[in-house]
Amino acid sequence: MVAPLCSYPRPKFAIASLSLGTSTYHDLPTKIYVTSELGYDGIEIFTPDFESFVDEVREGKHAELFDHPITSLSPSELDHACAIAIHNLCESLDLEIPLFQPFRNFENFRSQEHVDVGLTQAKRWLRIMRALQCDLLLVCSNYISSPHPISEEYTAEMYRDAQVDAFRQLGELAEEYGVRIGYEPLSWGTVINNWMQVWDIVKRVDRDNVGVLLDSFNTLGNQYADPGQPSTIRKGQTLANMLSNLEEMSLTVPAEKIFFYQVADAIRPADICHDDSDMPGRMKWSRACRVFPCEPPASESDSGKYDPLLDLENPTSGYLGFLPVTQMTSFVHRAGYRGWWSLEVFNTSLQESDRNCPERHARRGISGLRTLWEIIKANPLCQTNGVTTLKSEPGTFTSSSPPTPPLSIGSDSGDSTASSDVESEVDLLESDTESEVNLPGIVRKTSGYGDYAVQKLQVERSAFIV
Repeated sequence: MVAPLCSYPRPKFAIASLSLGTSTYHDLPTKIYVTSELGYDGIEIFTPDFESFVDEVREGKHAELFDHPITSLSPSELDHACAIAIHNLCESLDLEIPLFQPFRNFENFRSQEHVDVGLTQAKRWLRIMRALQCDLLLVCSNYISSPHPISEEYTAEMYRDAQVDAFRQLGELAEEYGVRIGYEPLSWGTVINNWMQVWDIVKRVDRDNVGVLLDSFNTLGNQYADPGQPSTIRKGQTLANMLSNLEEMSLTVPAEKIFFYQVADAIRPADICHDDSDMPGRMKWSRACRVFPCEPPASESDSGKYDPLLDLENPTSGYLGFLPVTQMTSFVHRAGYRGWWSLEVFNTSLQESDRNCPERHARRGISGLRTLWEIIKANPLCQTNGVTTLKSEPGTFTSSSPPTPPLSIGSDSGDSTASSDVESEVDLLESDTESEVNLPGIVRKTSGYGDYAVQKLQVERSAFIV
């Protein structure tokens, strides 16, 4: 039986400008127009997109967005003029700018001088945000190359204490500009990589304008998945344990301290993603294999055969992704969060150069958000994504169906025996046990939108935003 529809209004939908195509081929105004046309309420501004826009304006482009000549402006004056132009364009299209991102490398502090450098760098973005009339800055945790920052001389506790002090100072600075700070753990963060650590720091900072930024990919991509394992599931992890952790999150982090929610799913990579000296495996996976939530293969979507709302008790059939995104979204909703749902998807498809790339991604994204909302509002007590979670006692869940959609074997695999082997091993994976599962080295998943899995993760280093 379908649960009654909840009475909450639909959350505002946004998409990160980065998720509409690379700035090498697709400029920020084009992305803004497409976002408005497809029915979003807002657009996150990605700093490289803004930087590219400034460069283009300096070259004489986008003159129609300015009501006065902008030649001979200083760098800071040009930043200001460009930010106002972007704000005015969004306002004319009834779009909000809910988030400016990312502010990187605000981490690993060993002295006040190091913090001062970070604060000086932040000032430029805070000035731009005031002109954009955007009040939330995303500050992410970071991958820190060798040597590892934690040692006997500099402990994890000392590291976190330094983060607390630095974020207090950043919060004080941001308050002067009317800006809030959202702290996000990246799944490949060297030290800070999960919501528990971020919440510990935010709680100790104890400032109204410093809060947590949750991201479904980065949370689940660290605590549930591991592209370095043959199964792509973290060794020893189960869906039940992950759901218990998400329940803890919903009961621990106050709704008012969740400043923003970013949504993305992912597919399994074609090959195991090994850590390199300059790039961890999760970063490789993140940059190449994210997809939009509740996204079906193009063959089913285009034919009209796919409708997850026809069966709310098992809506995962055909999804491209495998992370429990709808479960996490349900727990975020249950926590009392009623803010933005925003898409942040990296994928090799963003490198496509044709003019329709932004529209394709925007259309896929808005469809995924609408489907996700229909699932959540129709079943707000976490009976979502094909998993019925029954709360028998605190922290205890039972799963009535597989934790992830089945792996899809491409028609070009050319080996029926291999396909059969994978299917039997997937059965083991989906039994939600802690048994180690060994899958063949290459699993392809393709769709009409492009090769999301990429047969080999041979993406040019220049394509990554690190």
